[in-house]
Amino acid sequence: MGSDIQQTFQNYLDVHKSLSKMRKEQKETKSLLDKLEKEIKEYMTENDMDSIALKDGEIILYSKKVSQTFKKEVLMEKINEHLKDSQESERLTESILQNKKYVLQDKIKAVIKKK
Repeated sequence: MGSDIQQTFQNYLDVHKSLSKMRKEQKETKSLLDKLEKEIKEYMTENDMDSIALKDGEIILYSKKVSQTFKKEVLMEKINEHLKDSQESERLTESILQNKKYVLQDKIKAVIKKK
């Protein structure tokens, strides 16, 4: 193998190591952020506050509508409302949930040796 491809392999491993380190740091930072957000939400809720103005910005407490994934029971209930046939509703629900499409993609990954 030529030295160019060897350099490409080494660069790939180096970038992978760097990303791995950044992901670990990101995970730790996100964990700290979650902890701080929880404390701030509790404080603002207990003190009936919807915003806090600070020198560097503002912290706002708001409600956000978050959609959830379909659960079998909810899906079946909604189908049954229209069909009025619980057995057919269950059959359709199972069919919907079992017919997910999957796509295969070729990927590579690095396995870094621990030193």
